Order: sequence, then structure tokens, then C-alpha cells
Amino acid sequence: MPVFPTGRFLQKLKPDQRTLVDRLSDPWALQAFIAEDLSYNFEPDGPTAFGPIEVLKRRTAHCFEGAVFAASVLWYHGHPPTLVLLEAPEDFDHNLIVFSQDGKIGSISQSRHRELLGKPPIFDSLRDLVLSYYPDYSSDWTGNRDELTLRGFSEPIDLRRFGTDWVLAEEVWSIYRGFLVGVRFEKLFPEDEEDLYYEYPEEHIHE
Repeated sequence: MPVFPTGRFLQKLKPDQRTLVDRLSDPWALQAFIAEDLSYNFEPDGPTAFGPIEVLKRRTAHCFEGAVFAASVLWYHGHPPTLVLLEAPEDFDHNLIVFSQDGKIGSISQSRHRELLGKPPIFDSLRDLVLSYYPDYSSDWTGNRDELTLRGFSEPIDLRRFGTDWVLAEEVWSIYRGFLVGVRFEKLFPEDEEDLYYEYPEEHIHE
């Protein structure tokens, strides 16, 4: 597995940015920074896929950009940069960066909805973590709070498989368009054991 490109990463940061990144060594402090200091990127000028350093410069990120930023900072501090996608076929998907602490699992995320931000490390399994999102995962497409849309979640995706260049890149379209290739998904409420696993819809995988 590649190692974090510490030298090249720090060279691209201003002194105050280095101080900030060093301060975000605790995952929950990182989540607080994302929730309180990064505005949500609604992409007013068209689609974006800003890399971690661009997110830090611009202080804005949408769900995927926030996940990539969180993954890079966690990796800088020694955590594996691990992404899990929450999949909703009739709604927006949601990206989580997951981490382990004292044998429990937590998450970090950026969202326009506070209920879908990261969760503290109190869960025994990835499935338990994902299930905690289900009651608040209502349809953004219809606005109906009673219409719960979360179907399943991906297996953990180690972003180190994409090397190290994404940590330094201004944009990360290559990851955005390819990180779900070959990834297995698990349904939250399968009809039977044979119905438990599935693949992400191929027609959406490179969108």
C-alpha cells in the first residue's frame, strides 16, 4: 500500500493551513471542522470534484468533496482513508469516511442535512453504523419526510488503491467516476440471504 505523501502535501499548504491540519488529528474534531467551517458546495457554476487542498482553500465542499478531504486528513494522521457509500436508488447517495477507535466504528461526512453528518465511534459493526442513518434518510427528491430511501451500503473502499496523487490534485474526477467499479453492496433489508448482495447500477457508475 502507498504511504501518505507528507512532504509534498505540506509543501502545498500555507503555515496556517498546516497548523489547522495538524490540529485535526482527532476524527471528531475533523467532523466538527467540516460541519462548522465548510459551507456546503451546491455547485452554482457547474459540477465540481475539488481535491482535498482545494477544499481547504475554498472552505466549501459537497458530500463527495467533503469525504475526500476527510479521508486525506485522516490518512495524514495515520488512519486508513476508507470510504463507504450509502446507496439510495430513488434519492441522492451519501459518502461516509469510516474509522475505528477503541474497537468501535464511527464516520465523518459532509451533508446539507445535519442528521446525515458523521457519527461518533459507538457502533459495533459497519451495518450498525449504516442502520443508524436509515430513520433520517428521507427523500430529497420528493421532500416527503416519511419516504425513507436508503437501500444499502458499499463494502469499505480503501482510497489508497488510487495511489497518492489524489491527495494533491486540484480535482479528483478520476476517483469520482471510478471508485465504485467492482465494489459489492449489501442491502439493509434483504428478502432472503440470496438477496443480500448486489452491484451498483452500471448506468450510474460513471456519472
